[in-house]
Amino acid sequence: MTTDMTPLIRALQAHQFHAVIPEPLQFGRGLIVDLSPASALWQSVSANHSFADEIARQSTAMNAQIVIGRYAEQRLIYQDKANFSDSKNRTVHMGIDLGVPSLTPVFAPLDGKIHSIANHQNEGDYGPTIILRHQLKGIDFFTLYGHLHQAAHTQWHVGDHIQAGQQFTAIGTTAENGGWAPHLHLQIIENMGTNTDDYIGVVDPAELDFYLRNCPNPNLILKRSDLD
Repeated sequence: MTTDMTPLIRALQAHQFHAVIPEPLQFGRGLIVDLSPASALWQSVSANHSFADEIARQSTAMNAQIVIGRYAEQRLIYQDKANFSDSKNRTVHMGIDLGVPSLTPVFAPLDGKIHSIANHQNEGDYGPTIILRHQLKGIDFFTLYGHLHQAAHTQWHVGDHIQAGQQFTAIGTTAENGGWAPHLHLQIIENMGTNTDDYIGVVDPAELDFYLRNCPNPNLILKRSDLD
């Protein structure tokens, strides 16, 4: 997997960001989960023991403070979700997942303003979602935060300014976040195109070159050494 060194990527590499979730979690002991088709994880999955059960078991065994889902990873876990009924070829995950308890605060990594607030409630979708708009070294870009707690951001409106390090929402529960274990889906988007309050987070491999360029690795913001 290669990505052109775009001006945005260079700017992101050079910048030191505020933590997106509390630092002891963001930089804590992490279980980096492999959800690709060839992963050994699937050997432990059965009708009575889901992949989420196995991840929870592994996390407990290593006393992990955070469970991390990888960027640009091919996954087959979406195919039974109603939100993916339009295309069974959408398998490549374009964000990073940060698995932490529900109600964990979420902070802005840099100054920005609220571009959109939405609640995408189809099965397997983002649930409550906020997109922030930023500018760095003269370059406009966006960050998307999915699977949020709806009640944690009712005070905000489109156009409101958010300062780096300011809490603007929190991690949602399974009941409200599209049906997933509590986690934050973090994604960088350079150009929203015609999208307003949503942006595709799992893409067709045939379109991967475009999305790798338009949605750079969120670890450029997180800066975890084990995700480089």
